[in-house]
Amino acid sequence: MRWVVPIVVIAGCFCALCAHVLTEARHAALERAALTATSLVAAIEADTVRNIESVDLSLSAVVEGLKRPDINQLGPELRHIILFDRSVTARHLGGIMVIDETGEVQLDSRTLYPLSVNLSDRDYFQFHKANPSNELYISRPYEDPITGQLSAGVSRRLSHPDGSFAGVALGALRLEYFHTLFKDTFLGTDGLITLVRTDGVMLMRWPFREDLLGWNLRPTELFKNYAEARDGRYEVRVVSDGIDRLMVYSQVGDLPLVVVVGQSLADIYASWRRYASIVSLLVAVLCALTVTLAVYLARELKRRAETEAELELLATTDGLTGLSNRRHFNETLDHEWGRAARAHEPLALVMLDVDHFKTYNDQHGHQAGDKLLQALGSAIKGSIRRPGDHGTRYGGDEFSILLPGTSAEGGVRVADMVRQRLAQAEPGEAPSGPRLSVGVACVTPRLEGCPEELIALADRALYRAKELGRNRTEIEEHRPGRPSLRLMDGPHQGMNS
Repeated sequence: MRWVVPIVVIAGCFCALCAHVLTEARHAALERAALTATSLVAAIEADTVRNIESVDLSLSAVVEGLKRPDINQLGPELRHIILFDRSVTARHLGGIMVIDETGEVQLDSRTLYPLSVNLSDRDYFQFHKANPSNELYISRPYEDPITGQLSAGVSRRLSHPDGSFAGVALGALRLEYFHTLFKDTFLGTDGLITLVRTDGVMLMRWPFREDLLGWNLRPTELFKNYAEARDGRYEVRVVSDGIDRLMVYSQVGDLPLVVVVGQSLADIYASWRRYASIVSLLVAVLCALTVTLAVYLARELKRRAETEAELELLATTDGLTGLSNRRHFNETLDHEWGRAARAHEPLALVMLDVDHFKTYNDQHGHQAGDKLLQALGSAIKGSIRRPGDHGTRYGGDEFSILLPGTSAEGGVRVADMVRQRLAQAEPGEAPSGPRLSVGVACVTPRLEGCPEELIALADRALYRAKELGRNRTEIEEHRPGRPSLRLMDGPHQGMNS
């Protein structure tokens, strides 16, 4: 399983990288939309400034003409021509009217005989009456009294020579101009373009809704941002339709107007969402495959390790008794010999042999013989408790027990325990009264010594036990400077049957 975690971490890093790329792509999509909207705002702004300046030039010509002292002495037709000859050059100009200080229409570029109507209640009239400057004013949307078209008044103040209020020169800019300009701009199904005065009054909106013209947008997010900068962008949910949009705005030149272009965030991110869905699906599939392969690899590696462990166990274990085999015993003895030599500790070896096993095997059959060997193996397993103790089927009916850090007396005690456990074996596991010959050897190994020394001593003790009548325990212990010494002559107490 240690391979799974790094692979899962790598897959997680890959997912994080893809998430970062998708996030950057999303940001890029928003930036492209903002750039498109900014370009569109600039185009609308330039066209609006050009047309309002054209209307303003016509108004200025009328204002200058009215200042001529002989203008009122001319006939109606000639006066009309002189005052309004420039107005025909202004696109989308519904007409120019001259209104006196009482609000009555005195002149109209569209007719020699203007309607008798009083416009003193209009916002442009009230503005110029109260404001002595010659500032250009753009009115709220209104319906032209002659054509019935929706218009916005572009007006300038008329003043007497003493500076007092003399009326208003008004040009009617048809809102159809903005309607046409806005609708020809494609911003997706939920695009939005709005033209508002800097005081918040809406003049035109696309998609067009006449009921929204004249709305006050001052409390909206637009003017919170406009208060900080004349142009910029923000994201907002539009109250009128509940759609989330990216809004880009700018003041129209030096005019008291602001144009706002809105793009639906759903439209902006539509392509990105398709791209993100495909990439996310591919990444998810790749990650799933990676993790699946990692788990499969880990499982196979684990299975291989388990198989190798089983093979290793089979290679080092006797199949009948479950004890170590001769090969494993030799490896263990070499290791324990070196360790004991470095630590200057004793190393004991117990060799055990079933008395007259061949005769028993011939009389009772091989199955009975195998059960006897299995019972002896179980007795050896039950008699060694320490992790370092090592029980082995040395060969045929001969067994051994390697006891690191144990004296000869300790080896004898272990042999006693094996005898007792074998004697207590249940019927069927071993014949009654099994007999064992045991040889115990103990040495303190030297690095220059050889492990076979210990085996030779244990074998010598075992053969002596057989020569002296079998079913007994004999000891051989090597002491430095002396030949091998038999410490026990004759059967160990409790060993004779």
